[in-house]
Amino acid sequence: MILTKLTQSVKMSAKSINGNKGRSALTMLGIVIGVASVILLTGIGGGATKSITDSLSELGTKLITVNITRRATSRTVELEDLQEFVSENPDLLNGVSPYITSTAQAKIGRTNFSTSLDASDAAYESIQNVKLTSGRFIGDSDVSKRAYVAVVGTYIQNELFGGMDPVGQTIKLNGKQFTIIGLYEESGDSTENSEDNKVTIPYTTATRFLKNKTISTFYLEATTEDTVEQAVDALQDFMTRKLGDDSGYRVSSIAAMLDTMNEIMGMLTTMLAGIAAISLVVGGIGIMNIMTVTVSERTREIGIRKAIGARTTDILLQFLIESIILSAMGGVVGIGVGIGLGQVITPAMGMEFAVQTNMVMMSFGFAVFIGVFFGIAPARKAAKLHPIEALRSE
Repeated sequence: MILTKLTQSVKMSAKSINGNKGRSALTMLGIVIGVASVILLTGIGGGATKSITDSLSELGTKLITVNITRRATSRTVELEDLQEFVSENPDLLNGVSPYITSTAQAKIGRTNFSTSLDASDAAYESIQNVKLTSGRFIGDSDVSKRAYVAVVGTYIQNELFGGMDPVGQTIKLNGKQFTIIGLYEESGDSTENSEDNKVTIPYTTATRFLKNKTISTFYLEATTEDTVEQAVDALQDFMTRKLGDDSGYRVSSIAAMLDTMNEIMGMLTTMLAGIAAISLVVGGIGIMNIMTVTVSERTREIGIRKAIGARTTDILLQFLIESIILSAMGGVVGIGVGIGLGQVITPAMGMEFAVQTNMVMMSFGFAVFIGVFFGIAPARKAAKLHPIEALRSE
């Protein structure tokens, strides 16, 4: 019996909506815009989050960085200290590598430009997951001999060697001649301001070459992703004991950065979704207004239905279902519009569009809820009409 009444109410609601296509489309417009906005904004936010997290993940989720921000005259931490710490904690850490960064003037013939200069050791290759197109990376013998060898990026390959393999060729850095032993895999777009405009040399060579023996950055690799947090805590205790306090250094991990970034981007995405959801409320008000007008226009119809035996719940159900159908249809169209716009807009902006299923379901559910919430008042107004008064209306 209940199913029969429900089916009848759905058919009558669908007939009413189909009979006023223009009005129904305008009524759904607010819901369409609201749902599409939520899908579009959360998709863009999700794409941005994925892009950032992918970039950080490429650096290695087991990577830990130690930065010495202040060096005391009596207390300091050297590479040998960290190497000893790693050897004493093989269950937490795999290795450590020093890192020096600066700039240099690269020159071959008359071609001269500024490049990023990095310096490290052989352990850097595995810790940072270095990828080469040709040649090899810096070896232990290069470090021990303070060799004048270099690994270069593809921008230098293109600018100084016309795109030819530079391995075995020489390059001048600040007037000193280096032999190129390796070529990095392209990581950017091979432009002057990209990651591809760089040169890496042994750190022992750099301390003499740059006339600076201070090493302020060290990269360490945890044994597994699960031991990263424990390794960070152990490193902080070690550094505090060495330096005497906890203000002269900073220990950070890619895993912690990823967690923080995901949390921040999640909050921003939720905020954007909340702002977009306001238009859903506006769309709900539009449904309420139209349904109120519909009740006024169909007063006589309501009176006839009541006169032939329709109950108050039957009238209430009919108009409530009509409101729900309108909002649900608007939700479906909005989802399609939001995803479609996202697929078109984000590639043009050089971004990725990541549809978030949970947000799709939530926005559709909220749209239906809006239909119920704002449809109750007009439905109750229709249900409370007295049949005699309704039949007398014109």
